[in-house]
Amino acid sequence: MVLLAMVASGLPGCAHQAYKATVPDTRLHCVGSLPEVTSRPLNYLAPGEDAEDRRLEFAEVAACVTLAGAALPVALYRLDALEGASEIDIRVSLSEGGTFAASAELLDAGFQPIKQYRFTDFVRRTNEYSLSVFVDRSRPTPPVYLLLRTDASHVGKQDTTITSQSSAFITPGGGAYRVGTEVSRMLPLLGAGKLQVVAYRARRAAFEEGATPHE
Repeated sequence: MVLLAMVASGLPGCAHQAYKATVPDTRLHCVGSLPEVTSRPLNYLAPGEDAEDRRLEFAEVAACVTLAGAALPVALYRLDALEGASEIDIRVSLSEGGTFAASAELLDAGFQPIKQYRFTDFVRRTNEYSLSVFVDRSRPTPPVYLLLRTDASHVGKQDTTITSQSSAFITPGGGAYRVGTEVSRMLPLLGAGKLQVVAYRARRAAFEEGATPHE
């Protein structure tokens, strides 16, 4: 058994590799303004496409731009493929290897902000933070871009989860008792991590920008 364990540990791919968020590199090519950033089209899910397939590292979609004198990683999405009222679902994964402290902005054709969302606007769920952004492309001046970047005010903070654990013990007389303890799990908030951005056609008849949908 010992020999088998030693052989298995030496095989490639057998050792567990802990996830660690990839930090975007802002040392290389960095443009001077948002209009120079290469944008990505945001499309609805294709038939049979799983939303999870769009979960990737922020570093994979980020580009470097200089804003207010600082080199920053940003992800810029074009919204021209969306029709009428749509919902953009943004999710960041909770992880010990780093959770992306994201912020989002809707921009007009001139790259001016229409609406801004801080990391505090994201809703914490079981294993992620999520934000629903509603846009209406049929309006006279619709949002044209979605900009994602780091909410610097949250970088370096921790997401703390407190859970309870209990252990059962048997007494010499055959009885039993339980001891409960609280366990804290602290996950770092970073300017990096896994991100998912998916667009859906709005599912409610009465569309109102900024409202929270109720299924």
